[in-house]
Amino acid sequence: MSRLAPFTKRSWGLIVLVVGLFFALWVAPARAENVQLAYRQVPTCQGNSCITPIAPGSGKDMPSKWTWFAVDPARLQRMPVGWNLVIDNVRFTAIEIRVVHEGGVAVIRRGQFELSRNWTMGNNLRFQIPVAGPDVTAIQIGYRNMDGPGLLRTIKAMDAAGHESHVLRWTVQVALVLGMLFSAFVYNMFLLTWLRTGFQRWYVVWLAGSLGYLLVWSGAILNIFPFLAGPAAVRTFYLLLGLMVVSGAAFFFSLIEKDKLPQRLIDFGQLAGMGVALASVVAAFDTLFPAALGDLLLNITLIIVTLTLTVGSGFAALRGSRAIWYYLAGWLPALAVLVLRIFRNFSLLPQDDLVDLAGFAAVGWESLLLSLAIADRFRQLRRDADAADAERDTLFRVATTDALTGLGNRALFQNMLEQPLTRNSGIDVIAIDIDFLKQTNDMAGHDAGDALIVAVAERLTAAAGPEANIARVGGDEFVILLTGAARERLSAVRQMIALSSGVPLRHSGHNLTISICAGHSSSENKGVALARIFKQADLALYRAKAAGRGCWRSYDSSMADEAEARSRLLSEARVGLAGNQFLLHYQRVVQLDDTLVGYEALLRWQHPRLGLLAPGDFPDVLRESTLLPQLQAHVLKSALEQLARLRSDGRDLTMAINFVGSQLQGTAAAVAILDELARHRGPPHALVVEVTESVVMSGLGGALIEALECLRDAGVNVALDDFGTGHASLIQLRDVPANIVKIDRSFIGRLSESAGNQQVVRATIDLAHSMGKQVVAEGVENDAQRQLLTRLGCDLAQGWLFGQPQPFPLTRRAAA
Repeated sequence: MSRLAPFTKRSWGLIVLVVGLFFALWVAPARAENVQLAYRQVPTCQGNSCITPIAPGSGKDMPSKWTWFAVDPARLQRMPVGWNLVIDNVRFTAIEIRVVHEGGVAVIRRGQFELSRNWTMGNNLRFQIPVAGPDVTAIQIGYRNMDGPGLLRTIKAMDAAGHESHVLRWTVQVALVLGMLFSAFVYNMFLLTWLRTGFQRWYVVWLAGSLGYLLVWSGAILNIFPFLAGPAAVRTFYLLLGLMVVSGAAFFFSLIEKDKLPQRLIDFGQLAGMGVALASVVAAFDTLFPAALGDLLLNITLIIVTLTLTVGSGFAALRGSRAIWYYLAGWLPALAVLVLRIFRNFSLLPQDDLVDLAGFAAVGWESLLLSLAIADRFRQLRRDADAADAERDTLFRVATTDALTGLGNRALFQNMLEQPLTRNSGIDVIAIDIDFLKQTNDMAGHDAGDALIVAVAERLTAAAGPEANIARVGGDEFVILLTGAARERLSAVRQMIALSSGVPLRHSGHNLTISICAGHSSSENKGVALARIFKQADLALYRAKAAGRGCWRSYDSSMADEAEARSRLLSEARVGLAGNQFLLHYQRVVQLDDTLVGYEALLRWQHPRLGLLAPGDFPDVLRESTLLPQLQAHVLKSALEQLARLRSDGRDLTMAINFVGSQLQGTAAAVAILDELARHRGPPHALVVEVTESVVMSGLGGALIEALECLRDAGVNVALDDFGTGHASLIQLRDVPANIVKIDRSFIGRLSESAGNQQVVRATIDLAHSMGKQVVAEGVENDAQRQLLTRLGCDLAQGWLFGQPQPFPLTRRAAA
């Protein structure tokens, strides 16, 4: 997954300021009188007396149309004349308040469209009571055609100062959240004039709906449109709530990359959003539809949308979406509050203002965070647009420009090589190679390889500076020329290459690693040909690659001597292959009781000048692409011929042959090996194809694995050689198509001296056995090692204890 862009200090400061203001307003205690009143729903008729509405025209009403609440006046003792009764705004067609006091009954009556002077902030209605609190003996509140008694959350009593404090708190919170929403709305409207993306359009719609919802729910809009006071406001913010949820869901499905979500989930999410829209209309028009039905439909559809977004977020996160982390960071608080709101609507939580207050805070947080995220996306898209402009410019220089990186290409560099060095200030040449690019292409695809190349090119360009000449001269090769003032950037380039080793890079769900090798050469002489300096840098690069990934080497004269010796050895190898100088020695593979199981064929070069050489003495020959296929064919043919001789007397022996990864590419290579085995009349199980651990692990998922799987399916044994020296873990054994694991001699050599080595060997043996694989211990040299391996349950072994590698024909001891 890619990471969230880091916030600036200014962004964090703004967030802390907003959170601090919310805390100060809603957690700090108020000094004014502001008390919560207990209430309960009462039947319309009690005993022989009935509570009968006395509002004008209400005499014709059926008592069943009215819902009545009795309020406990016990906490009104400190309320002066003219205190405020503040109740929640719900849907109804008429409201009646009866205040019973020592002098009689004070009655307040309002129809649903007669409340323009009775609203107050926080989705509340305010009624001024002309009776002092201590004189009140009872309060009754009645609603005609009330939407649902459970939606009445709170009834409060406030004196003048308490009401002012209440209004101030709501005003400040609304101002803060409105400021964030409005700023985000204006900013994103501005962005829409530049980049018209689908997710941004839906985000603007969501911001507009949120602005309207906050203005209506809080009551701030009633300063402009007082006719909306009362149930009209409730019906309006039901519609706006539906718009918010629909646009928020649409924003999610357009923000997340399409390949990260199943299409069926997207279709279902769109249908669920439409369901919320329809349910919000039904809930708003409670005069046409039963209020209980509308509320139930809205809550059910909200649950469905919430679950859909949760499932979608899980899919996107598991599939490596970058955008999902922005979405979750901004929307998780809002989604959590939405869940709490649903619980409250189903009476699973107390009916108070905390959920609504938290909802507005979450909306403000979301608008702030996603605006910052969209700003980051905008910058990224602008960078992409600038890169596209630069790419169009490169079309004019296509003959001398690399299309992938925008750097100079090989043709441009070749032309520079033909020119003599004319600058008096000298020159530095850096030859660069990307480590393991082929493995990246095999494991993650060529798109990932291209991304790795581009990332390296960007780092090289940044480190070398604008005055450097950089060219991509091969698939994974670059050259940097530093002249004049640009030579001062040499240390920066070297530092960048050192720091880039192991740097992770995320691309299309794959984790890539940047690693660069470099060779450097320089000259202060004016007339030296650039081609000569580049050749020296290339020799230094060869030395760096031999030293391992992420290495830097500068040229010295010994490298030329090594290159000459390497060239001479390759030439001698061609002669030696034709003259049968390459031969095989055979080492016994035995059970730990010395029972012979088979042999491993080991390549040797009987060099006329240097004597008998092991593969470690001529690694360049084994890497030479023109020699290696002939050498591998010679080894396979010779080993199978000798296997046929060994099995001619009826013994069921095996022959292990080492292969390099380049000779096991795809099923065609496997079929060629099986054909050669068939020509020598050898059964498949008699052949053991050995590949080193590092080669197998670098080719997981590629053509090498296809070849090994084909051989294994045909009955050939596949051995993972030198296990423990590469990058594999014990768990990764299950992904390797091998039925034999060969523990490297480095673990066996100190087996009797090191408890740590014993633990590693024991773990390897146990896990391999649990997967149905045989274990072979390499390099067994003494009886103490054999006894330990026997106790650990090792299957087979080889080493000087059982016989040194010998040429054919074998001695009696080796053949036994």
